[in-house]
Amino acid sequence: MRSNWIIRGDRAKGKVRVWSPAKVNLYLKVLRRLPTGYHEIQSLMVPITLADEVELSVTTPADGDVEIYCNDSTIPTGRDNLVYKAVLAFGKSGHSVDSLAISIDKKIPAGAGLGGGSSNAAAVLKGLDYLYGLDLTRDELCAMGLEVGADVPFFFMEQACLAEGIGEILTPLGISRDVWLLIGFPGFSIPTKRVYDALKLELTNPKAQVNMPLSLEGEDQQGRGEWYLINDLETPVFVWYPQLKEFCKKLKTLGALEAKMTGSGSSIFGVFRERAVAVTAMSEIRKRLPEWKLFLARPVWQSVDESWRNANGSDRGEGFSR
Repeated sequence: MRSNWIIRGDRAKGKVRVWSPAKVNLYLKVLRRLPTGYHEIQSLMVPITLADEVELSVTTPADGDVEIYCNDSTIPTGRDNLVYKAVLAFGKSGHSVDSLAISIDKKIPAGAGLGGGSSNAAAVLKGLDYLYGLDLTRDELCAMGLEVGADVPFFFMEQACLAEGIGEILTPLGISRDVWLLIGFPGFSIPTKRVYDALKLELTNPKAQVNMPLSLEGEDQQGRGEWYLINDLETPVFVWYPQLKEFCKKLKTLGALEAKMTGSGSSIFGVFRERAVAVTAMSEIRKRLPEWKLFLARPVWQSVDESWRNANGSDRGEGFSR
């Protein structure tokens, strides 16, 4: 697979650096619980310019040892890290792996519902594909990624997608909007299993008919406009953590077109048409809620969109956190 997110690489020197962005769920509908324990969903997922960078280096001796380094001390660097599991999935697929040093330059907060761990795992699989010159297909990489986690395949698409099934059935969407995202992370995580279990969906529920704004235009959702978005997982989470609901309200008061929780939380994002309005909102929130970590980012709608390469630090979600 030719990835647009390879920052730089040198096969002769055994090194590659991969861009590893966060994601937001602009729309998330939970349809039913499956016998496997997973849930069938329908979601509009988009990568954003808040991103980590993952560097792989082949080391010696070639005994298959994997060392993981991260600038965030809260991130596990052993076998529990999805990056390590990605290396194992690569090996299980019949590809030999030399000893590796993997360095994660972390900017995506952990446990925030932004998909940082899944993105890092996908970055490692892309990096291994590059280092060994395998030219694996996207489907092959997605199959390996699914062994690691349901969200991992999405990061091989490198663009906005409709995600169905448990998140592994991905349809690229030809959409684009010139908007900014103001993302707030309250500093705590919410266990994903707890959130889904609280929905109490039945195994026998028929598949729902969902009218998702695939084009983000066209049908006016009951007069509420193109940015009428949904996240079913907010229902239990906002009961447990009313401050998250209040944060959504605050974003709208400060000019957001819409504000939602992403994934199973705990991060909240607001959609803004103008960067200046988003920056003003960020400044106001920082004064009133200093415990929240804030990021300004943009969606990466299409795989050919390489604007992130030229974005300055603030536009790439860097330098705007508390």
